[in-house]
Amino acid sequence: MGKMYRKLALRGGEGGREWDDDVYEGVKKVYVGQDLSRITYIKFEYVKEDGEVVTREYGTITQDPREFIIEYPDEHITAVEGSYNKVALIATEVITSLVFKTSKGRTSPTFGPNLFGVVNGTKFKFEDEGKKIVGFHGRSDNAIDALGVYLVLDSLTTPFPLYKLDAQGGTEGRVWDDGSFDGVRAVRVCQDDHRITYLEFEYDKGGKSEKLHHGVKGGTSSEFVLDCPNEYIKSVEVTYDEPKLFQNTVITSLTFQTSSGRTSFFGYKVGKKFVLEQKDHRLVGFHGKEGDAIDALGAYFAPIQAPTPLIPTKKLPSVGGNGGVKWDDGVFDGVRKISIGQCYDVVSYVKFDYIKGTELVSGDEHGETLPEASELVLEDDEYLLSLGGYIDKSRGAIRYIDAVKTNKRDSGESELNYGEKFTLGENGNKIVGFYGQASDVLHSIGVYVVPITSAE
Repeated sequence: MGKMYRKLALRGGEGGREWDDDVYEGVKKVYVGQDLSRITYIKFEYVKEDGEVVTREYGTITQDPREFIIEYPDEHITAVEGSYNKVALIATEVITSLVFKTSKGRTSPTFGPNLFGVVNGTKFKFEDEGKKIVGFHGRSDNAIDALGVYLVLDSLTTPFPLYKLDAQGGTEGRVWDDGSFDGVRAVRVCQDDHRITYLEFEYDKGGKSEKLHHGVKGGTSSEFVLDCPNEYIKSVEVTYDEPKLFQNTVITSLTFQTSSGRTSFFGYKVGKKFVLEQKDHRLVGFHGKEGDAIDALGAYFAPIQAPTPLIPTKKLPSVGGNGGVKWDDGVFDGVRKISIGQCYDVVSYVKFDYIKGTELVSGDEHGETLPEASELVLEDDEYLLSLGGYIDKSRGAIRYIDAVKTNKRDSGESELNYGEKFTLGENGNKIVGFYGQASDVLHSIGVYVVPITSAE
């Protein structure tokens, strides 16, 4: 079972080189070194899942570092407090103090120059209601320029870990959170003369499209379409500023970079910059703040999926008439439930639920919904081989569906004479999707099939 990791944004200056330790099971020790004006050195001892201890260190040792020991696994860090400031001969801000707090109520010494415990500079605090800190990231050269943390949140139903990178930008506006999806299909952006005013994200969830939008639509509109699932967003470079005509800080530009090397830019590159990116991960969702424009932006990242072996999918010809509106559920890994509504002498409604990976995907309803419909639910290791019934050629519609065959059961062929008989399916294949045409009745129906593998 995967876990959710919250990545809190860096606090401090913009100097030095960026580093990122990612996440571990816990932190065992912290060593901190300082000079007369700043934190110059930091070292972490992390514990991996298998118990191995790994060390990561940054900055320059100018004095003997002091250590703070955490009684792992019974104790963990829950908060980090500190400050950052400009010091003599340094153009950018650096970390000037650090304090670590634990789940047992213990507090480390105040690391960094301080007079009677008083520190100078802008104060910060990393904490989330006692959640466990399991990793650090930051910037450093010959001192520690900036610091951020990873917190572990609740476990997920997904088999892989998910990273939630905190939203950055303005502090005003309503909070919104799209959550995570399988991928991003398209991004639609509106901008005025100063800022990003509107974002619409088209996500992919189990092969189906879901659109969510934020901000106020208007101004210049643009679109960025990805070749999902073959292409994904690797990173988003974002700038934010307080335009002179407006009172609050807003997002001013967005630069998307994809796995295929494509880049797409929107807005005006003014103000401060941050980057939404997690190494070796793909962007799968957004969150942020909104008002008359986009005030802040954050993102969800999931591991890059290994390419799955390509199984040839075949779209078999449909049966029935040509009336109604076309529909197409697409292709999945299998069928979980079949729902059929019969109105007098014709099929008026069908709906299919599918399996995609470990998820259950509810298909759309086709035809005229009825209060009651007959249902067939397939078991976890059961798959659909064929579906049969009768066509009413005079009405151009499906009259009856009553013959279902799976790898575990077979209803047999109907002995009723309801018109022209049909069977959907192909030997050696299983049904993994449906398509057709419908109005207030089901006019036609067809199937997608894939070969049955030896493991099934």
